[in-house]
Amino acid sequence: MKKIKYFLILSLLLVAVLVVGCKKNLNEGGTEGMKSDGLVYEVDDKNVGNTENTNATDTKTELETIPVYGEYISDIYTNKSAYMPGETVKVILHIKNPNNDIVNGLVRVTVKHLNQSIDEQQNEVVLNSGEEKDVELVFAMPDEDFKGYAVEAYLYDDETLLDAEMTAIDVSSDWYMFPRYGYLTNMEVRTEEKSREVLLRLLKHHINGLFYYDVIDRHDKPLAGTVETPEEKWNTLAWKQASQKTVLDMIEIGHEYNMNSFIYNLIFGAYDNFEDLGVKKEWGLFKDAKHANQDNHDLSGLHWETKRLWLFNPANKDWQDHYLKVHKELFEVFPYDGIQVDSLGSRGNLYDYDGNQVKLNETYASLLNRLSGELNTKVLFNPVSGYGMSQQLKEVAYDILYMEVWPGDHDTYASLKIALDNLYRSTKGQRGSVIAAYMNYEKRKSSGGSFNTAGVNYTNAVLLASGGSHLELGDTGMLSGEYYPGSTLQVNDELAGDLRNYYSFMVAYENLLRGPGLEEKVVKTYVDDTLTSYNSEVGKIWSFTKIKDQSMEIIHLINFIKASHVAWVDEMGTQTAPEVLTGRKVKHYVSIEPTQVGVASPDYKQGVFELVDFEVGNDEAGKYVLFELPSLEYWTMVIIQ
Repeated sequence: MKKIKYFLILSLLLVAVLVVGCKKNLNEGGTEGMKSDGLVYEVDDKNVGNTENTNATDTKTELETIPVYGEYISDIYTNKSAYMPGETVKVILHIKNPNNDIVNGLVRVTVKHLNQSIDEQQNEVVLNSGEEKDVELVFAMPDEDFKGYAVEAYLYDDETLLDAEMTAIDVSSDWYMFPRYGYLTNMEVRTEEKSREVLLRLLKHHINGLFYYDVIDRHDKPLAGTVETPEEKWNTLAWKQASQKTVLDMIEIGHEYNMNSFIYNLIFGAYDNFEDLGVKKEWGLFKDAKHANQDNHDLSGLHWETKRLWLFNPANKDWQDHYLKVHKELFEVFPYDGIQVDSLGSRGNLYDYDGNQVKLNETYASLLNRLSGELNTKVLFNPVSGYGMSQQLKEVAYDILYMEVWPGDHDTYASLKIALDNLYRSTKGQRGSVIAAYMNYEKRKSSGGSFNTAGVNYTNAVLLASGGSHLELGDTGMLSGEYYPGSTLQVNDELAGDLRNYYSFMVAYENLLRGPGLEEKVVKTYVDDTLTSYNSEVGKIWSFTKIKDQSMEIIHLINFIKASHVAWVDEMGTQTAPEVLTGRKVKHYVSIEPTQVGVASPDYKQGVFELVDFEVGNDEAGKYVLFELPSLEYWTMVIIQ
């Protein structure tokens, strides 16, 4: 018995010496090599226990053996865009066998938050040569609200990993914290099945808000007909036919998929014959103090339903009363979830009918608040290029923040981040931000063709890393201009795949990209002994760091080394694709005590989170962490816990 006691005492002393020795090495400027000890959490009848992640390295190695992603798992998606806490999720995989041999397969699907395994399901599947089939797996999600999860799917044939894909799950009781906005323009007569096809594509990108653009009858009376007898069909502003049944189908299917529907209208526009509706010129905005020249948005060259949209004072109570009345009628027929209110930016010097000068950017709040309060509806407002944003942030009960940006006001990638940083500071992450930014704008008008994949990926990387999302996807494909029903560029197969990866990445890691608890920290980061840039610069790697709840440090690395410019709009589609960087050494000065370092990128291994080995050290500049970056194409996110 004494021998055992002495042995225990000696063992404890030895452990103490080792711990003190490690601390001494670190304090004296040495480094300590560490493994990222990832833990997975296996779920058994909703009882969560900790077990060591013994297969993380195996999975990492296996992924590197896949020659082509998507060869066998051609699609993976969920049955809704977002879910309530505790709700059941259905994951659908479309699997095919492109080879001559029979596949005796096993599908393994894991739901994760970073490297925490929440649940895992598997299913045997046999595929003859050329055969395709769907596999559906069901998961019960945790009760925590506003949280994103990665869904990793692996297909094995015996012991060989054939393919892997990733999608994501957003568990949020409302869309306002993590909005992902898409647009709809075509409401022609069609079957419910055709409408479902349109929304299924957006569902696969996790779109949870729908922007119904120019589908109303007219701006000053959006409902065709009356509440009692609404018209079954009508012409929109551009003489395109819209169907009552199609609109109702789209709203209903959208609700089934957990997508909010917002009807679009200008905050102050009326048709040429506005007086026939009881709208009075005395409510208008004028370019002169003697009300001789009413301000208007000229459409005369387009041969649409009206030659001009005449502009009215949003602060005028009579105009507000009219605006609320006609939208109340619209909502009694169509169960939209809210209204997307548009503006036209600065209009120069303006006056009301009595000759009083009007500060247009200070006129919006009262009408926007009456819409949300009196119609009990969600309100989104577009202060073009930020004109009117200050008043909205201070005075309006907005649902999310939305802003259309133009190169004249926000020209570089860094300027997009600055805009989103300002919005985040105003909301503390309690409301999400959506940026409308139209890619390859001049290419659409001149040469046409396809979007430039590199330009789109860079802009999306910056928007997502900066805590925003991008209004770009809709029923016509993807936006390249401000008139959504108009002609647009094509999305090629490479870009289509990248978009799916980026949108799933945005959802899987939404709690690290946006939402409450993030604070930017200016620190030094080196890649291969070269200091990264604090700005978007050609020839440099741009990095910025955010702290999450004082317990996690998130580094965003964006690769502009081979970029041809840093103009986000990439007007003519000339942006060059980056060279993929692998095995680069990163030295990053930290403000937390690192116990784990992981990386994830929408450009690498489908976005799967991967732990990396690291060392911690000290020098005259402070504490730092050293690790090897597996891959940096456009954007890689590093998470230090």
